[in-house]
Amino acid sequence: MKKLLTVSLLIVGIGLFFNNNAQAQDFKVGLGATYGTQIEAIGIQGGAVAGFSDQFRGAVDFKFFFPDNTDFWELNANLHYLFVSKASTSVYALAGLNYAKQSVSNQFVTVSNSEIGLNLGAGAEFGIGVGSFFTEAKYAVSNFDQFDISAGLRFGL
Repeated sequence: MKKLLTVSLLIVGIGLFFNNNAQAQDFKVGLGATYGTQIEAIGIQGGAVAGFSDQFRGAVDFKFFFPDNTDFWELNANLHYLFVSKASTSVYALAGLNYAKQSVSNQFVTVSNSEIGLNLGAGAEFGIGVGSFFTEAKYAVSNFDQFDISAGLRFGL
């Protein structure tokens, strides 16, 4: 997990420090809701997005799901390729890394499993005055094979 976090921070850092483009200064944080089809549960998410150029930005997020009798969370580091990038609207494809962990426990024992996978998906973001509304759909290719649908709000810093 430390390697995944290090790679995520490195990707964001490279874009922030080595690109003087105005879009590179675009940094947003957000909160949202998500649904995972493999575990059939809703969850919450928090994350950040940083622009590298007019067409690329990096994103990291943490999702915690609420399935019955188990704990499930995932950490994602993605690269967004913006097909449409206007003042109030953006549409993008995403690809990146996924780290997911599932734990099941009772009064006698705790069993957990973690997987590293690849993310593939798409999203859109729409300006709404105080921030922006985003929605994403992504598939994490791993032993968990989770399809996530997410929506929420992002705010520029």
